[in-house]
Amino acid sequence: MKLKLIALAAAIAFSGSATAAVMLDFDTVDVNGDGNLTLDEFYGSASDAGLYSDWDLDSDGLIDEDEFDELGLDWDYDTWDASGDGYLDSSEFYDGYYGVYDANGDGYWDNDEWDDAGEAGIFDW
Repeated sequence: MKLKLIALAAAIAFSGSATAAVMLDFDTVDVNGDGNLTLDEFYGSASDAGLYSDWDLDSDGLIDEDEFDELGLDWDYDTWDASGDGYLDSSEFYDGYYGVYDANGDGYWDNDEWDDAGEAGIFDW
């Protein structure tokens, strides 16, 4: 079943600001219609939903460990911080986010991996 997911901006939860919810579904994000989401397709959809900017709570263009921990997720910050500089830039963020649900490690999300991410609540902060 293709899940309709609502990506609520984390800024609503953390800063109280109101933003419009973005409706995401697998077929919409799968721009080329091949049944898989590439990292580029994910970047576009996640960017459109404002995910990175919503996690960057102090709007400095980087996500530090405190901002990452504020989300309360059971993910290892150091694994995401590939450069080891203590900050997640947008590439590290999206690579980490994408990699968490690329269960078979093939570099693509199929519909089941999309559904797993959605069922985990990844899109509905």
